[in-house]
Amino acid sequence: MKLNEIDENELYPTEKIGPSVLGTIIYKVGEQTQFKGAYITTSERVIMSVDMNGEPYKRVFSYQDIKGVTIEDQGVLFIEFPQGKVAMIDIEEGNVDTFKDYVNNLIQA
Repeated sequence: MKLNEIDENELYPTEKIGPSVLGTIIYKVGEQTQFKGAYITTSERVIMSVDMNGEPYKRVFSYQDIKGVTIEDQGVLFIEFPQGKVAMIDIEEGNVDTFKDYVNNLIQA
């Protein structure tokens, strides 16, 4: 399962793929707190793609649902939602600065 890629057929006709990051998302589900996952940006939304113990899971966020993206403490990426922040650690692929700038520019547009 390639978490940081989406099929072109999943895009809206006017949508363009932007930068993505792949790493470990810190989020508590049951007893588990770390999941391999990616954030994939497009010109219209952010797609979170996660390996939930071998099962693919995707969640889509509008830029209106995101308060901001920051990079803190030795490269930890945080996406802030109205409900709180979600961290991504151990980033394996993607440029966090490019990702942060892309998302922050679109949430202010």
